[in-house]
Amino acid sequence: MNILLIYPTSLDETGRPKKYRKAFLPPLSLAVLARLIPERHSVEVVNDIVETINFSADYDLVAITAMTTQIPRAYQIADQFRELRVPVVIGGVHVSMLPDEALNHADAVMVGEAEILWPEIIQDAENNRLRKIYRQDELFEMTEAVIPKWNAMNMSIYPRRLGSKWPMMPIFTTRGCPYNCKFCAVTKFAGNCFRVRSIAAVQSEIQASEARELFFVDDNIGGHADYSRELFEMVKKEKVRWMSQISTRVLNTPDLIDLAAESGCFYFFVGVESLNKKSLNSVNKGFNNVDVYEELVARMKKAGIVPFLSFMFGFDDDVEDQFQLTMDFLRRNKIGFAAFWILTPLPGTDFYHEIKQSGRIENSDWSLYDGTQALFRPANESRECLQRKYWQTYKEMYRLPDLVRNIVWNTQTSRTPVSEAFRNLLYQPIFRLKVAIHEHPFTGGILRRS
Repeated sequence: MNILLIYPTSLDETGRPKKYRKAFLPPLSLAVLARLIPERHSVEVVNDIVETINFSADYDLVAITAMTTQIPRAYQIADQFRELRVPVVIGGVHVSMLPDEALNHADAVMVGEAEILWPEIIQDAENNRLRKIYRQDELFEMTEAVIPKWNAMNMSIYPRRLGSKWPMMPIFTTRGCPYNCKFCAVTKFAGNCFRVRSIAAVQSEIQASEARELFFVDDNIGGHADYSRELFEMVKKEKVRWMSQISTRVLNTPDLIDLAAESGCFYFFVGVESLNKKSLNSVNKGFNNVDVYEELVARMKKAGIVPFLSFMFGFDDDVEDQFQLTMDFLRRNKIGFAAFWILTPLPGTDFYHEIKQSGRIENSDWSLYDGTQALFRPANESRECLQRKYWQTYKEMYRLPDLVRNIVWNTQTSRTPVSEAFRNLLYQPIFRLKVAIHEHPFTGGILRRS
């Protein structure tokens, strides 16, 4: 069979696909799917964020994976291929939460993780016997995780450091999360405990990729302390530089911060979410201790890791000056990178069911579910007011004077100041440009074309 794997972009307000000159990271999920396809089949991967889909090519099967904000474009693509009588399979977190919706646009949907289901789907497609729903009842045993296949996709569309053969490459070591934050789908999709890959398997993947910069896409790279210590020791030997996400609870095992830095970690993305204890408690994230945020930032900086903090706004318990309190915190602690989001009721989450049952959701256009839209009525202010203050604050974070100061702060923190300066000179202006057009810095790609 001739198989096409697609990572869709999102749609603009007119229903047209957003296109960019570069994408941030190669799609790890599609590289895993590509590896699981037997060699007797041909496989092509298209990143719709940058590349053009050839609907006239002779494909025997099309597979699409998408997050909620991408799903309208995924359905658009699927509908067009199905009109051409090409079978389409759709998977991902959104589809796993709303499989009946996806079946209106696909011949088959994949509910759950792909490693178990995808080989069966390939076999059934080969024999013209696709079922409507492929559902994984048990979580995938991580010891069997495969090494992704990257040579089926175009690597030139991703930014890379000068002189590097590869862009920053995504890799995972764990899945799942024991916490149950109301707004997050991780526990619903990947389980409520940490599953870990063998250190040897992770090392083999690092060596196979030949990349010198890695993004560990784990939701919490420090969640299993003993495993993390062993992982960091191995990564140190590989002499790579890396970034990842980590919980504020790393302060319970602070040695992990120093070990991570020694192994090459240069950024930690931390979901602090809010400086308001009531807001955190309202979404089951009271384990985030606001009182130790400054200590956490100081420890990371001392180790030479640049902190990249993430905040949410739109909680019912937010105070009137929540945005200003956040900016004051960032400046007081000399934090040069921050991501802001509006609390979003993503399908399948406890927060979605709670807000939907209360009748407060006022927009169900999935394209808008990108974390920048006020989609439900907050308790203490209008949606319009929340939206306005959100973009005002984001623009303030990346104003020209602040942008220069951000670069200085991050460069002073980093163990590799020259490299950090170049990275900031690239990404700080990109973030500024994206925010200026009311687009989240983490969504889509780099340099909008259409």
